[in-house]
Amino acid sequence: MTANSIQSGARYDRNFDTRLFGYVNTEFDTDALQGLNLRSLFGSGLGYHAVKNDRTVLDFLGGLNYTRESYAAVAPSPAFTRNFAAITLGQELSQKLGKTTELTQKLYFYPGLSDGDSGEYRAAFNLGTVTKINKRFGWQNAFGDIYVSNPPLGKKRNDLTLTAGLNFSFTH
Repeated sequence: MTANSIQSGARYDRNFDTRLFGYVNTEFDTDALQGLNLRSLFGSGLGYHAVKNDRTVLDFLGGLNYTRESYAAVAPSPAFTRNFAAITLGQELSQKLGKTTELTQKLYFYPGLSDGDSGEYRAAFNLGTVTKINKRFGWQNAFGDIYVSNPPLGKKRNDLTLTAGLNFSFTH
């Protein structure tokens, strides 16, 4: 089977002072290898800027989220949907490496809160670089790993991705 995975999301941050901020976020994922039609996550919480300067930003985040997962029927698993509340624990790093390259790294852990989700969780790790070619375009490389503690029957727990491509910036 060919890897067919799409990940998207948005987050709004509101600084309370130089270190503390609040956030609301949403994420949407599909993953053919896992039989995942759609994972929708809606969350909010607090974050802390441990380091924030012109070259480096290191944030720690914590909050709550609501997640809905819809899985396709992929033998031997039947189609099913699950809804649950979870904790969001995260860490994000952005580091400028010279004038043209930026390294980004994210690690998130989502332990379930529902009684039926005892010990079930999801973790996501992403590491990437963007090197500017000019003001609008850059070359992007990324590695990602999504770990699901309770995948559909017959599916792997890890989904590793490696991508490379052209990056377009809307800002100068």
